[in-house]
Amino acid sequence: MQPWLIDVHLPVVGRVLVSSYFFFLMAGCVAGCEWAIREARRSGERPRRVLVVLVAAVLSGLVGARLGHFVFVARDRFFDDPLAFFAVWEGGMVFYGAFLGGLAAVLALCWRLKLPILRFGDMLAPALMLGLAFGRLGCLCNGCCYGRPIDWGTGVEWPWGITFLYGEVPSPLRGIPLHPTQAYAALNALALFGLLVWLRRRQRFDGQVFGTLLVAYGLTRSVLELFRLDVGRRFWLEASLGQLVSTSQGISIPLVLIGAAVLVTGVRRARAAATT
Repeated sequence: MQPWLIDVHLPVVGRVLVSSYFFFLMAGCVAGCEWAIREARRSGERPRRVLVVLVAAVLSGLVGARLGHFVFVARDRFFDDPLAFFAVWEGGMVFYGAFLGGLAAVLALCWRLKLPILRFGDMLAPALMLGLAFGRLGCLCNGCCYGRPIDWGTGVEWPWGITFLYGEVPSPLRGIPLHPTQAYAALNALALFGLLVWLRRRQRFDGQVFGTLLVAYGLTRSVLELFRLDVGRRFWLEASLGQLVSTSQGISIPLVLIGAAVLVTGVRRARAAATT
């Protein structure tokens, strides 16, 4: 774990810091946008128009990610220091907040410019997972999104456990092997990127790739939540259900249902078109 990618003292300037989290976040944005532009050219879509949508989605996604952090994790900090909202280099980004914020921007622009929403969703879905794979590496360096202790009570620790000595991991968990859930999430995002690219080359109807993203990510994220321990993000309907369903699992449920509806509708339309 290396929270600071660059930490040097320069003459006159003084100390220069570049956080690993911020670096990987920006690298993910660049990689995702680059892939989407290439996909636009391959699909015959105008790259400039796609770039406008991408810029709006990234900016809105960053705002949504910060809002998600202050709504679910650090409400008190926001009221104590509202300017902390802009300190993105310190971490504190929620993926589902970024996803919903970016999705709102894409929907608004597609409606305003009269662009095919599902077609754009298919084009951007793999790029989102590519960007997330980089972003989760930033989480690994920063120590956020940490996992549960990896000792199963048998005295045997899995060989890929990770031990944090500093960072955002709470003091009681430092020095204890934990599930590297950040790495799990990065590998999951990379695997979904590969799946969506493969499907993109073979898709039969608009919305197939985007719908698959909603279903696949919602399900895999729900499984990954079982290994995470950052309970600061609270739980879904905690007053009635207790600590049974995490906030991320609660958000995943409607997204999976929406994705399934998109896929079922698309399959029916494709079949109907094939029989006419």
